[in-house]
Amino acid sequence: CFSCQHPARDATSAISSSWQLRPVPGLQVPLRLPSDRRPPVRRFACPASIAAASAAASPAVPPGPPLAPAGIARVYKPRLSPEAMKEFWRLSGIGPDHSRAKAADQQAEVPPEIKRLYQEALPPIVSQDYRDPIVESLHRAEMMRRRRVINIPEFHVGSILAVSVMDKHAPNKVNRFVGLCILRRHTGLFTTFTLRNMVDQVCVQIEYELYSPSIVSIQLLKLERRLDDNLLYLMDAPHSHCTIPFDMVPEPYSRNDPVPVNRERVRLNPPPWMCKWHLHGYQGIDLEHLYSYLSDKDVAKAIEFSKAYKRYDLLDQYLNRVPVPDADYAFKDIFIQHQELLQHQQQQQ
Repeated sequence: CFSCQHPARDATSAISSSWQLRPVPGLQVPLRLPSDRRPPVRRFACPASIAAASAAASPAVPPGPPLAPAGIARVYKPRLSPEAMKEFWRLSGIGPDHSRAKAADQQAEVPPEIKRLYQEALPPIVSQDYRDPIVESLHRAEMMRRRRVINIPEFHVGSILAVSVMDKHAPNKVNRFVGLCILRRHTGLFTTFTLRNMVDQVCVQIEYELYSPSIVSIQLLKLERRLDDNLLYLMDAPHSHCTIPFDMVPEPYSRNDPVPVNRERVRLNPPPWMCKWHLHGYQGIDLEHLYSYLSDKDVAKAIEFSKAYKRYDLLDQYLNRVPVPDADYAFKDIFIQHQELLQHQQQQQ
């Protein structure tokens, strides 16, 4: 340092060190460069010199918290106190001391039709480190607010739906699509479902967000379910399995009756296929017809792969299942809000 003449620090080491170098008037760093290539002169000093100069120039100031600039002070606010958090919980209805949370803990049993109607109410299948119970409660509350505006019926993979969405390019600003539900993914507000149908001899698949504000209505035309969790193999099946008329008449159903199961086994087209369907254990595919397209080696591999070894895989069951207490609490909370939804609908009528 050129101020305190520190022997272990020269100009080069002072510039390249991790010190917080600050310009000090009167100190020049000698540079061995030609005059025409010499950069502008900068002045540096070590922290000890800066502290000594500051102490001599200004009186001692008691230590305290660092002062932030005015722009940052307006953005970052102090942390909420426990009293403010309790008031927020009381107004929002998601805190541990709220009556809804206590009622959810005291709820004895949830009807089975509620679990079928709100399949997406289950918490996401992720690690506990990435879950937040307050965020999940807010998502459930937002789901019920959306259901006050639009009627979302019960449907499963294999049901036939008619969805109307806002479309600025449509003649009446509303586009209606009828299709077979082949996939349901995700949970909560991020739940999506995919419909498939034939339009002018072209297979069309559209993925909708269940709680999207652009959806005008969701009409259930036929309630049924299939043997598999998804029907993606219909992409390699004859088009007759997913051809549905757009003027289909809705079939009546009762919520108290069990959901009918369609046990049809689909015959796939000859290969090539979009995926190796014989290695995924689908029950809705005609395996005897499927194996006729495979060689003996592929058939032996498929039979070996399809053995029920996963039922002994405890880690796979742990990673792909929601904990029972979390699922029960979510359905109890949804059941209480479902009763409030029914009261709201009666008041509207």
